[in-house]
Amino acid sequence: MRKPTGLFTLSLFALGSLGVTACGGDPPSPSQVRSRLSSDLGHVLTESAAASDGASNMIPTGSYDLFSRVLGQSGGAATQTMLAKVENQANGMAFDPDAIIEQLNTTIFTNANEVEAGIYAIPADLVCSQTSIDGLGNETTVIDPDCAASWAKLALRIRVEDSSSTLTFAVQLGANHDEPLELSLTHTSLAVSVDLDEAEDATVAIASAFGQQAPNASLSGKVTGKLTILGTAHAAVALTVDRAISIAVADQGADLAGADALRVASAAADVVTVELDGAGGIGSLDLALGATTVHTPGADGFDLDLPGATAQVTLAAGQPLHIDHVGLGDRTTTLSKQGAVGLAIDLNPANGRAFDATIAFDELAGTETLSVSPLLDANITQNHTVLGDVAGRYDVTRVRLDGSLRGDGSDQVAVLGGTFAITTNPAQYGFSATAGQCVTGTDTFDPATGDYYTQWAAGVCQ
Repeated sequence: MRKPTGLFTLSLFALGSLGVTACGGDPPSPSQVRSRLSSDLGHVLTESAAASDGASNMIPTGSYDLFSRVLGQSGGAATQTMLAKVENQANGMAFDPDAIIEQLNTTIFTNANEVEAGIYAIPADLVCSQTSIDGLGNETTVIDPDCAASWAKLALRIRVEDSSSTLTFAVQLGANHDEPLELSLTHTSLAVSVDLDEAEDATVAIASAFGQQAPNASLSGKVTGKLTILGTAHAAVALTVDRAISIAVADQGADLAGADALRVASAAADVVTVELDGAGGIGSLDLALGATTVHTPGADGFDLDLPGATAQVTLAAGQPLHIDHVGLGDRTTTLSKQGAVGLAIDLNPANGRAFDATIAFDELAGTETLSVSPLLDANITQNHTVLGDVAGRYDVTRVRLDGSLRGDGSDQVAVLGGTFAITTNPAQYGFSATAGQCVTGTDTFDPATGDYYTQWAAGVCQ
């Protein structure tokens, strides 16, 4: 089957990427659907884009080098193994609300595609078209018959209902028209709910339609995302786990509860809410991920037990960045392999398991100041035999800061107040510095391993 065109994919993303339960109501006519998309979806996408653009002025400009250097010691190399750095790249994909709405109105919600009142079939030519060019440069477009036959078995349709101010879309799959994805659109909101229980039914039905064995998988739970326009260039995005997520996938015949299955589970929670007021120059982020576990199969498989993750970020143009209640849940975070713990992290175990941080930048002086309250106390235990990696010159076993630091982009960090200490194994690579001292980190080559390590020294500021 040919892949959908980029604009077609982006159009479906606009309907499906940001759910509420469907409400009863008469199905609107195709022209009414198109009018609502132009008016309501256009308003939501345009204002959300304006809010996002305005957010660039809220985030303080700076390297965040000091913050990353302090927190980066809190898990060492093993933390990087557990939590890979995520890079968000647009890959040149332009966000054009008008183009998205045009695509939806002219290729999906047309009079010709309405197969029943309020039911729209997605035509095969959107995904199964093949264009060839002859020696004279003439283009010929045809529908791939195999692709079209497969597409017909998918039976992808969209059901639309109108309930006063809300237009509800339900994406249907398979002969039973299971509805794993449901969306709602108003003049000020766009939302989607993914019901994993319905998704499991849909995969079974589709596999049967293709004469294939249903995948060995178990899916349950529900996730909702919602984008709400609160005013001019003012939007909020929320992601919620409505029902606890449980996903298990394995090869045919394997036990879904056994070692050879991939499993992901996460508790019901208001996972994240982001509010951006581009006009007012303020914003916020509230993270509250519930207890989450991951099991990956195979010889290199691991078990991650993350009790939770919290942070509350406050943004204001021209103001320091405040990050409150930074935490990893109510117990130890662990990464295990073959039943043995390879990495354990305890964040502020004796101080409420959370801390607040303020990051301030002085662009004129070129400095960055980090202050924490009541303190940052990260305790790390690593077992390199379990992790299957090679131990470096030393491991960081504890990072403790109970005051404030200032950096200027150099290798030297000044302790403005309180104490700053890093404990290592072996112990001789650590340090403890008090207010008025500076800590200098020097990259040092280890000829035994061929790697570099940081050699710290606490003393008089230079």
